[in-house]
Amino acid sequence: MRRVFLPIAVAMVALVLVAGTALAAVTWHSGPTFTNNGDGTFTATGDGSGFGNKPAIATITISGTVRYTCSNGGGNESPGQNPVPATSGGSQDLGNADHNGRGVLNLTVGFTPAATVGGKVAGCPNKNWTGIRPVVEGPLSATLTISQGGNVIYGPVTLP
Repeated sequence: MRRVFLPIAVAMVALVLVAGTALAAVTWHSGPTFTNNGDGTFTATGDGSGFGNKPAIATITISGTVRYTCSNGGGNESPGQNPVPATSGGSQDLGNADHNGRGVLNLTVGFTPAATVGGKVAGCPNKNWTGIRPVVEGPLSATLTISQGGNVIYGPVTLP
């Protein structure tokens, strides 16, 4: 009887420890809030605990459409014909989330499209042209995701 009881007891303790870790949740004391600042930037803020000594990363990815001016080697310019989808973004380690389970989020990211693109992408007359001087066309959207250990623990939340 004793031989059977000991492995069962060890298995039960292991199950309780694993379940407790898996079911632990982040408690947000403030936020997270996610805001479109109206100037091509987006901000996420918050203060949370319960991260459990594992690094957590917040990421904002901004998407938009850009139109480029075409330029060739001779200095000639022409309007680009293609709207070009573009993304940019940034990330923040939530500070001491990997030390004592508490993390602070304060991340602002601006939309920064590529300075140049290939002529074909921008809809230039031929591949010898380059798309320059990007101009944002239409609205931007942004997505906030917070992940820890390869798992998403908040989001994704998308703003127009």
